[in-house]
Amino acid sequence: MMLPALRCPLPILLMILLASAAAQATDLSLVSRRADADRLVAMVREDAAYFGDPGHCWLGVRERYAERVDAATTDDAWRRVLEEMLDELHDFHAEIGPSSAAVRWAVPTGADLWAEWRGERAVLTAVRAGSDAARAGIRPGEEVLRVGSTPIAAATAAELHCDDARADAGARRWALLTLLAGRRGTERAFEIRDASGARRSVTLPADHRVDRPATRVSVGRLAPDQALIRINNALGQQETVAEFDAALAQVRDVPGLILDLRDIPSGGNSSVALGILGRFVDTRRPYQRHRIPNFGQADVERNWVEEVQPRGPFTYRGKLIVLVDPWTGSMAEGMAIGLDGMRRAIVVGSPMAGLAGAVDRFVLPATGVSVQFPTEQLFHIDGTPRHRWRPPVEIAPAVGADAPLERARALLRAP
Repeated sequence: MMLPALRCPLPILLMILLASAAAQATDLSLVSRRADADRLVAMVREDAAYFGDPGHCWLGVRERYAERVDAATTDDAWRRVLEEMLDELHDFHAEIGPSSAAVRWAVPTGADLWAEWRGERAVLTAVRAGSDAARAGIRPGEEVLRVGSTPIAAATAAELHCDDARADAGARRWALLTLLAGRRGTERAFEIRDASGARRSVTLPADHRVDRPATRVSVGRLAPDQALIRINNALGQQETVAEFDAALAQVRDVPGLILDLRDIPSGGNSSVALGILGRFVDTRRPYQRHRIPNFGQADVERNWVEEVQPRGPFTYRGKLIVLVDPWTGSMAEGMAIGLDGMRRAIVVGSPMAGLAGAVDRFVLPATGVSVQFPTEQLFHIDGTPRHRWRPPVEIAPAVGADAPLERARALLRAP
């Protein structure tokens, strides 16, 4: 079907498209809503890159939402129906824009808690630095018992609307992280149990404040022979390339550099990432693989390898360590797998956000609302799907210390 699409690495045009989509979302007639609901169902079936994977509830989604589509007579109600239909994919890359007033916080952008299922226990594996959750004293290793007054297992099951999803580890992970992130404009209340077995109630504010430097790029020397450059959630801004160049020039003489990608939950643009990666290679090198299944028809696919081109006045040739964690999202995940695949860096930290593929945005023609979902699969150069790749030096977050950073510094000191 492939309605006119816009690839995400074009931020200026994307903003124009979103503004246009918002302005066009005025034809909310019953005929238009029904037509666009049908169109969305068909688009996902035909163009979603991971549609064949288990765990989604797309079969029968149009019938389940038929009454709500017919009742959604306001702009906000219509957007919320579309959001909740896309939720049936259990994919953090599937969303609409602009969203409804009560939209879920995007994961990982709006998340400050990361957890995994250990049997029926929801155990916190990471807490975002500088977040409301960290300020409230929530720590990795603690267990979430309830969301509001509902046991976490029951609350999670209620988010999954088919048997395939309730039996799928990926869908259960989506539901757990979605519940922990909550909805915009709404406080989050949890019951937490610590390692000693003590229970406490924690309420987190609705605004999801995260403390971070005001600059796009931070740079500093850790020792005479070590430096660190950190990207502060700015891979979507082209100006970041020039600021990174300036930061690298300040520390070009150090033999060991740490590139900290642990605060890029919002992903970014390929043009920015390639600009940064190009400073670490002196020859053109392959860094990730792409695949579009169902390319024009079901038995045709498109595959290619993307390369990094050297750029800038000099190439940094020193030892390079990359830090990652669950707030290393999307394009930042691509940078990490690329530097690993090019054998240009050692990647240290905990598993990344695990966002699957590259997205396209489409405008639903009748109501003018834009939607996005992955249409392209991405892989490490060795063939591992990007969203399943794990750092070679895996270090869990620790309470009271930056264990990944300390490991990175030790690796820089090693011969």
